[in-house]
Amino acid sequence: MNILFSTNSAFIIPTSVMLYSACVCHPDTPIDFYLAYHNLTAKDIDRLNTIVTSFPEKRMILLDVGDEFEKTVKAKEQYSHETYYRILAVNLLPDSVHRILYLDGDMLIRKNLQELYDTVLDATCPFVVCEDIHLDIRDYQYIKDGIHMPRTSRYFNAGMLLMNIDYLRQMRSTGYIIDAFVREAGIYTCPDQDILNILYADKVKFVPWTLYNLPPMHWNLDVNELLLGRIKYASYPELFNQPKEYINVTEQLKKHAYIIHYLGNLLKPWKYRNGVFYEDLALYSDLWFDCEKEMYQQIPTLEHLI
Repeated sequence: MNILFSTNSAFIIPTSVMLYSACVCHPDTPIDFYLAYHNLTAKDIDRLNTIVTSFPEKRMILLDVGDEFEKTVKAKEQYSHETYYRILAVNLLPDSVHRILYLDGDMLIRKNLQELYDTVLDATCPFVVCEDIHLDIRDYQYIKDGIHMPRTSRYFNAGMLLMNIDYLRQMRSTGYIIDAFVREAGIYTCPDQDILNILYADKVKFVPWTLYNLPPMHWNLDVNELLLGRIKYASYPELFNQPKEYINVTEQLKKHAYIIHYLGNLLKPWKYRNGVFYEDLALYSDLWFDCEKEMYQQIPTLEHLI
């Protein structure tokens, strides 16, 4: 299995936990972890390598993307340059890599991802993705509006990408994507993710977000829709402002999720170690902190960072 991730020094704590959780969930699986980076210290790299090499048949391979892109494209608000590295790294992968699973550093891996990794990719599909349900639940439809995408269309989240490297090479896609990053990165709300949706929303294969990209939120099914044989999760405005009947399925989704994605600015538990949690985040925070605690217990040589 090939897994790609990227990070910087400011994000080293959550990335460490993501990496550890991925290793724990694949105890007997050989994995090459490709680290796309530029602004990491030797100490940072050593920390991540210590985590990986604490497990059998795991190794970390460094992909320094250089500083040319960073000089050309200005980072936007909460989006660092590292968000673009998932694409920049493709040109640095060895020829032996035909597919790779990209994972954001703010994820928690809960179960084995081999079935996801083995998803059939035909010659016309660049990525396997999950719908970004966060837009619907938080009522962030303006993001679709900003890229002139119909609200009924499926907008994908780029935090988990199973990438068809053969397709990207054959179609010379990375050049087109990077050119779009350079031209348009400052235009959109979610710069690289918006551009990937503009280019590929009609070419990707979707897998369930409930399994592979679950945001830490309350999840409530609309009873009336369910009676009609349709699955509809209530948005937060609907849940709090409309007198409908809902079934709370939060615990069921948590239990069955393979990946929990602590996405956005507000849903990251490590930011609230000594503060007040958002109510929905509190439902998922113990999972992340328990994994961090276990990491330090199982790898006692790892420096504690807070």
